[in-house]
Amino acid sequence: MEIAKDAATLRARLERRAAKTPLKPAILFRTDENSLSRWTYRALLDRIRALGTALLKRDCGGKAMAILGRNSPDWALAYLTVCCGAGVAVPLDRQLLPEEIAFTCKFADVRVLFADREGLEKLAQVRRRLPKKLLIVALDGTEDAHAVSLESLLQEGAAAMDAGDDRFLNLEIDPQRCTVLFFTSGTTDKPKGVMLSDENLCFALHALRQRVKVLADDTTLCVLPLHHAYQNICMLLLLSVGGAVAFCPGLRHVSADLKFFQPTVFVTVPLMLEKMHKRILAQLEKQGRFKRSLASGRMSFLTARFDLKKYVYALIHEAFGGRLRMIVVGAAALDPSVARDFSSFGIPVVLGYGLTECAPVVLCNSSDAPKPDGVGTPLDGLQVILDDADDSGVGELCVRGGSVMLGYYKNKKATAAVLKDGWLRTGDLAYRDDDGDYHITGRKKNIIVTKTGENVYPEELESYLNREPLVLESLIFGEETAGDAVVAVQVVPDEDAIKAHLGKDKVTNEEVQGVIRDVIRRVNRRLPSYKSIRSVFIRDKAIEKTSTQKPKRTPPVRDETADE
Repeated sequence: MEIAKDAATLRARLERRAAKTPLKPAILFRTDENSLSRWTYRALLDRIRALGTALLKRDCGGKAMAILGRNSPDWALAYLTVCCGAGVAVPLDRQLLPEEIAFTCKFADVRVLFADREGLEKLAQVRRRLPKKLLIVALDGTEDAHAVSLESLLQEGAAAMDAGDDRFLNLEIDPQRCTVLFFTSGTTDKPKGVMLSDENLCFALHALRQRVKVLADDTTLCVLPLHHAYQNICMLLLLSVGGAVAFCPGLRHVSADLKFFQPTVFVTVPLMLEKMHKRILAQLEKQGRFKRSLASGRMSFLTARFDLKKYVYALIHEAFGGRLRMIVVGAAALDPSVARDFSSFGIPVVLGYGLTECAPVVLCNSSDAPKPDGVGTPLDGLQVILDDADDSGVGELCVRGGSVMLGYYKNKKATAAVLKDGWLRTGDLAYRDDDGDYHITGRKKNIIVTKTGENVYPEELESYLNREPLVLESLIFGEETAGDAVVAVQVVPDEDAIKAHLGKDKVTNEEVQGVIRDVIRRVNRRLPSYKSIRSVFIRDKAIEKTSTQKPKRTPPVRDETADE
């Protein structure tokens, strides 16, 4: 797939957008006075040029530059400046421990580190372990004795440009250079840094625009952390088409910020959307039988023929700000019934699949005709095959094309293990249905293989359990018993739902275990015997998750058991 030369780099895309719509809002945010503020495309580009000039003036050009902190306009400014030619951007998970930050900075040869107040506090704990020449830049107006403020760098760069310094303005950018280094793990052992080029990112942006209709009038709310490639590419997509990007500082602000910024496109992960869905259904329970029937889709012939959205879905649309026209979901599997319900609410859900190593989208539904299950077809220009497929058609998904990474930073062995003749082995298992749509069944490394050689996919069973109203979340794993691998599960019960189910204000541990056992038996009756869940661990705490709300698959503690 050919990309026009004037759109081959992120910088070229931003410059073209600023030239076309200089006064259009690009960045939206709340001020301390709780009012709406914005940067236009012209103002954003001016800031990028001033910051880039200051970084080059300080002899940091071409070096790795990390960004650590909550989503914010300053985070985006730092990231975009580095991507536009100042160096190699290294987005860091703000939940990393101080020692992990120090290790990653040394491993990635970081020369500049942008950090917000929380990040600076972590850096203070490991100051002696940081690279000696590290330039620390304080974001969000934070003052720090060991850091230069972002505002002072902007002033420094603007003054240099006024004096004739045009190094950043005239910088020639190689589209094939490493532009971003995304770390897929935060360990102090062997972190894997995914190297993506401008070419990778622009290929993905071009292909996404063909599949998902994002418009210049659209606004999105950045809720997921921007250090993750999924939310990151969505921000870049909105900016590349002339849309606006609003920033949410944390999950507890989501409801308020949806109403404040009134986004038209909402990017999220299944766990967040499923929680919203549960709250919506609870509200609909109070609306009467007719509205419940309409909302459930059982009377979709009426909603298709008549405009009943205002009558049935007013509260739902208002909760999302009143302008939402599309939800984009990735990072994990979504319960199809949730997608169907949102479609009946008048808000289509676009499902996709990807991984950081592919910048990061591989498969995606069309926004013109989204489907409630499956993750669509390959983006234009990408080739996908299923390797070593079994009798049911499930095989490892492999990808080749313009968005496939350059490789893993300083890790030739790991690169060689997944990249062969241009084909990336994703480690994910999938099958292709009769319509050509792909379905992800789980991670290859998570498969439970029974003594009889049967394969059990944990993600499949978790999807069944998580649909149960008395279960908040679950985690399937294999447990060795008498030389065989049996299916076991960790369950986080929904105690409020269980109380309502039993008609009690309080419930004992024994009652909770009894209810969950009944749920397991009900699910098992729908499964082949080799997939039956044999051992149950009741948890009183949420399952630990990654920044995109994927469960971390850690073994349970034995004393939590409530075996079948």
